[in-house]
Amino acid sequence: MESAPYITHKLQAAAIKRKNNLLEERMVDHENLYDSLKTRQPDEAQEILRRIRAGNNIKSVTENFQEGGLLLQLTSPTASHAPLSTSPGATPSNTDTIGNRVIDRTMFEEDLKALNPNAPNQPNKLRFCSPFLINALLAVSCAAFLQSNDPSTRGQAFAREAARLLPLEDTDTSLTVAQGLTLMNAYEAALGNGETALSYHSRMQARYLALRLNDMQRSTNAAIARARQRREAYTLSLISWGFYVWDWKLIHGLYRRLIIKKPNRPKTWYNKAASPLCKRDNPNYWWFPYPVSVVPQKSWKREIFAAECDLAELTEQVLKFLIPLEDSVAPRRNIKRAIELYTKIVNLTAELIIVSMLRPFKGLSKDKFGPFDPVTTSYAHASNTISAIWHFRALYTLRNQPWIIQASSVCAFRVLSDIDSSPIQLKTFVKACQALVELGESFPVAKDVILSLESVVKKQRLRIPSCAQEQLSNQMEDKDNGIDSTVVKIMDHNVVIQKANSEDHTGHLTLTGSLSSMAPIDIGPD
Repeated sequence: MESAPYITHKLQAAAIKRKNNLLEERMVDHENLYDSLKTRQPDEAQEILRRIRAGNNIKSVTENFQEGGLLLQLTSPTASHAPLSTSPGATPSNTDTIGNRVIDRTMFEEDLKALNPNAPNQPNKLRFCSPFLINALLAVSCAAFLQSNDPSTRGQAFAREAARLLPLEDTDTSLTVAQGLTLMNAYEAALGNGETALSYHSRMQARYLALRLNDMQRSTNAAIARARQRREAYTLSLISWGFYVWDWKLIHGLYRRLIIKKPNRPKTWYNKAASPLCKRDNPNYWWFPYPVSVVPQKSWKREIFAAECDLAELTEQVLKFLIPLEDSVAPRRNIKRAIELYTKIVNLTAELIIVSMLRPFKGLSKDKFGPFDPVTTSYAHASNTISAIWHFRALYTLRNQPWIIQASSVCAFRVLSDIDSSPIQLKTFVKACQALVELGESFPVAKDVILSLESVVKKQRLRIPSCAQEQLSNQMEDKDNGIDSTVVKIMDHNVVIQKANSEDHTGHLTLTGSLSSMAPIDIGPD
């Protein structure tokens, strides 16, 4: 009987929690309704009210109108300047990890509604929205939607329009050009051409460095700075660190030293008292874990971003170790530093970085290396990576997840030369190939990776078990239906796929960023 009050207390607590969750969901719905009524045209606002009075659900009404928002008027050369309404398709998603590191949603929407796209840039005045950036954002946002059975149609119209607008806007230093180039790099890497993706990346680095954001002074002091300048100070901090995080992910794959250095700006976005990320009325504060739940939860975006910045700093140290200057010690002769870095990173579960860091020590035994066998440890981290991918696959799906292509490719190439020595390596390889096969349904570049794996197997005369050979053979059959023949060369840090005709090899696709630095080190060009 003594437990009865305890049980009653638990039931009351559960009821209060359910009520709180319901109130939070209603709060978000009503905030969306308020935004729709505030930003929509009068006739649209009247139609929203009419539907609500007719008994329709508030959430479904606002979502229907948001999905129908039109944005392309901004990029039309004949469009007149007028304040524009925003829609989810035209703004950075709260959970989007592609654009929300280099784009501040609040400033983007502010300039989207207020700026004249045809007006020239003013000196020392920052713009956070432009026709090129909008089309690049829409191209990436539409990458998961097909207009037909051809995957290349996803967002292609927006990507082409962005490519047309780029030379028109890239006439002077421009933040929106640098931002748009990051998005175009992501789009081309997943659905387009590898060479084009790399050219966008190099161009982005050059445009970002030309901006010299560290030299742009914006005050956060309310006594001397207007509201716009204070918002710009916060945004510049967010974007500067965002570009730093963005660049290391690509540079690590390209096996180069970082081009974009650690910003000198303080992490204003991490200040709990002042950061919009900590305010409950900010869209970035919330996260909808659909399909697990439709109840909004705290996004932890501020904490996740801070962890990414810390990891970027560690990656910069790793790349300096892997790519020493001419007068520095070669990685293979600097085992002490490798162990120091490994100790720092191992608890972060940054598996791919560890795999790349241990790569120079191929063939080195535990007796020579020190506390562990670097090759076996590298295999173990590749296995951990593919296990995490497989867990994600079981809970959700690999479709529309282009970031998994690089991770799967790293795992497949890392264990390829040793899959006959251990069932663990074989399991890692088969799972990586299966992931690439499934990703190939949405992203052509994944099929090219499978093709390159087949080329390495044939060139090195590797013995592949039937369970693994089946995955490769199926992809080869699909490729044979589309082209006459293909020569694939695996270089030290990249993969070049050359399509061949009857006379010579013409055209090539560089997959440098997709495969990271994990191509087998002993495989070189013919």
